[in-house]
Amino acid sequence: MAKNPAALMQINNKKGLNNMLQALNAVLDAAAFPGSDQKKLAAFVQAQANADDEDSEFGAPAAATYTSHSSNILDVLEDLKEKAEGQLSDLRKAEVNTHHNFEMLKQSLED
Repeated sequence: MAKNPAALMQINNKKGLNNMLQALNAVLDAAAFPGSDQKKLAAFVQAQANADDEDSEFGAPAAATYTSHSSNILDVLEDLKEKAEGQLSDLRKAEVNTHHNFEMLKQSLED
């Protein structure tokens, strides 16, 4: 990819796909995604790459028959966003509860 700046999903060889998956795994590990979400996203990328390989065997599809595949990406991202918002909400509730318990303990020690 360094010599040929192809788009992410335009990688046709297996080595390029493996390199891209390793890079994706590094990003997911750094972002602290849960393991189940990492597996979902990696499987999605592999499925898209396999679908692209199958499509390339027959040439480009006719313009009238092409349908967008971005809905799958959007569904995965929406699911990840909902999970992140739920986790954030839970953590905020726990923080407020912990702060309240601290204030109650502080007050009981001062009285």
